[in-house]
Amino acid sequence: MGAQYSSLNELKSNEYLSRFVSEETISVNDPFWNQFLSFRLQSPFTTAHSKSIDESCSIFLQQFETNNPKTNNYGTLIEVFIRLATAIRDECDDNIVTWQTYSALFILRCITKYFIEIDSEQNLYPYFLPQDNSDRVSLMSFFVDTLFRTTIAIPVESYSYALHLEVLNTLLSLLSIQMCAKEAALISAIYSIFMHRLDPLLISEFTRTLLEHFIKQTECPSTLAVVPLDGSNGDSGTLYKIGQSVAYGLWSVVTLGMGSSSTSNTTDETVTVNDSAYELRNHHLANQSIHLLLILSNHFTNDAHRNPYRLALLHFTDTQGNPTNLPDSEPLPWFSVDYRRLYEVLCETVHTDQSTLLLYMLLHRNQHFKAYVISRTNIDQIVLPVLRVIYTATERNSHHIYMSLIILLILSEDDYFNKTIHDIKLKKLTWYTERSLNEISLGGLLVAVVLRTIQFNMTRMRDKYLHTNCLAALANMSSQFQNLHTYVSQRIVSLFNLLARKHAKTLDLIQQQSKQQQQQTLTTNNLNDNIFNEYVQDLSIIEDVMRMVLEIINSCLTHTLQHNINLIYTLLYNREIFDNYRAHPSFQDILQNIDTVIIYFAEKVEKLEQRSTEYVKEALEMGAKQFPLDRLKKFPELKFKYVEEEQPEDFFVPYVWTLVYKSCNLYWSSESILIFKQQQQSLISH
Repeated sequence: MGAQYSSLNELKSNEYLSRFVSEETISVNDPFWNQFLSFRLQSPFTTAHSKSIDESCSIFLQQFETNNPKTNNYGTLIEVFIRLATAIRDECDDNIVTWQTYSALFILRCITKYFIEIDSEQNLYPYFLPQDNSDRVSLMSFFVDTLFRTTIAIPVESYSYALHLEVLNTLLSLLSIQMCAKEAALISAIYSIFMHRLDPLLISEFTRTLLEHFIKQTECPSTLAVVPLDGSNGDSGTLYKIGQSVAYGLWSVVTLGMGSSSTSNTTDETVTVNDSAYELRNHHLANQSIHLLLILSNHFTNDAHRNPYRLALLHFTDTQGNPTNLPDSEPLPWFSVDYRRLYEVLCETVHTDQSTLLLYMLLHRNQHFKAYVISRTNIDQIVLPVLRVIYTATERNSHHIYMSLIILLILSEDDYFNKTIHDIKLKKLTWYTERSLNEISLGGLLVAVVLRTIQFNMTRMRDKYLHTNCLAALANMSSQFQNLHTYVSQRIVSLFNLLARKHAKTLDLIQQQSKQQQQQTLTTNNLNDNIFNEYVQDLSIIEDVMRMVLEIINSCLTHTLQHNINLIYTLLYNREIFDNYRAHPSFQDILQNIDTVIIYFAEKVEKLEQRSTEYVKEALEMGAKQFPLDRLKKFPELKFKYVEEEQPEDFFVPYVWTLVYKSCNLYWSSESILIFKQQQQSLISH
């Protein structure tokens, strides 16, 4: 039935492939399909390998693009796939039919991706038209519907894992129109099918299935592929038969590292990859599932009811709980997953961009899951990896840092969270390298990491987005600060000191610039005006941040003075840093409160015969119990709530596709990708 092939270079010799891409029209019932699809194909598990497949197949794809308008072999292959997929849903354990279904889908995915890359949806247009014999439903709608039903109905077993993965790869390839098209996906025929042409119940169940794939983190069967630790393709010449009567085939050459001596020492140990990829390289199904969830749920974000995937994802409930207060107006059936298992896998993977983004969406929009997370007694398991992402900011992309900070801000909106994080005591932290922090609370560590982030970004004072989110989270927590660690107290006060020095330096620059403007000619004044205005803008931002730091300190003293002796001690011994600002109109009122506290405790300390730290703190504890809180002026409670931007898609869609591009192991030509270029232009104009 054909020769054995051990190299991609020999694809041109395959008679079945040559016939498929030729000018010959092949009917849906032709025995050709049984022969053509009897070859076992293997999905690529690295981007480099995907690229080599694309390059080796390019001549056939070009020929197919020329001939398909006449032959319609693409449409016929879709019909063959639908027939095979329907058969295996009835008899799931038929390995031969399963692999033929997989092979058909592999070929369809390669063609679909190629069509979209070179010409958007133009080559696919005939398949969006209603069929005469199918109640006016297009063949492409049938195709997507079948892909969904295949994912839902067939159990994930060793024999079906490759098919499941190829289904998700095909869906990603279809949706990549958003990454490659010149026009918005809003008017895409493909997205119209996904959003408006499918049964809502099917969409709900499909969303649940993707979420379950992510939760289960099912490993790729060892019989399929082992990724070499060096990232190489391994021995791509190893061949496998589907059955005794099935020929060896050319497609087997795309296997990864099977039966090769070069991979005999490969293990299932963690493989380090880029920040956007999972460290466990063999969780391919979970990887593609979360990519699809993020793509589908971040489309049409302004109106959730126009996006059934988003609606389903942001309203699912817990299988172990009883949902309450569910709105009657929601159009989709509810589905449930095990919150405990979802929480556990998020704890394990939240160091990745994908899981961080999913966690953000669930905390921001799914109130049931947010309540579940906040009620966890082991909430440190999810907060600690988020803090570590922020702490290692230099190793991450800026989007990942922003999303992690927003997660903290959303959590800080809840008073119960703000209180309980100070009850969780942490032992030695190996990743916090600046100082050994023993017996610090989770709340104290959170404050320290956020303060450190503000301090490290002092040179980027115009990044108001970062500073606003950091300060808002600290402000929300400030009234619940409990027993702040000495180190944390010092960082709060030292942040104000650093800001004060920057404030003084910026004032000097403004004065110098003003003098230069008086001395220089009119020609150079325009340039100097711009510089002067930038300094004035910087000064305004610095003063805003300084004011917020003082309000955070005041909030802590007003609400939990008795429980923050270390902060009182630090303020007492650094009181001179406030000297230049007591008369400043932006700080005068708030500093009166802080000065009231400092003066009261300074008098207590002056009466001590011994001034050791131990004696001083003991005196402060006694004084705190007697402190008359009515002396302090009342300020509005600090409460901030995260609100998404008006056009969230402008941020999330390019971000999600960046993650897919880097981490999904499919290759797209950089020339065909327009979304990142559009984002760069937007950033430049911004």
